[in-house]
Amino acid sequence: MSVVVVATLTPQPGKLQQILDAFALVAPKVHDEPGCELYAAHRSANHVVIIERWSEAADLAAHAAGTPMTQLNALLRGLQSEPTDVTVLENVPFGDPLKGTIQ
Repeated sequence: MSVVVVATLTPQPGKLQQILDAFALVAPKVHDEPGCELYAAHRSANHVVIIERWSEAADLAAHAAGTPMTQLNALLRGLQSEPTDVTVLENVPFGDPLKGTIQ
């Protein structure tokens, strides 16, 4: 069963675009990693939220230790006002099969 990850980043004032630029650089590499089903950025005025879906926990673990994440962590150094909040979730589909789960 797929593993869903929600990562929330809080930029320092004026650093939101630099964080988005870092993800834009690294995301194509993450998309090519084995097991990556979804890796998408979303933003608000004060946060960047990354929604991820991985085929299995082993793929997520390999991603966390991989070169793209090492590069991303280096690019993000000094841009956040607090540590990234990462939540790993198990999908619980319900209702409409297209609307009740992250596809």
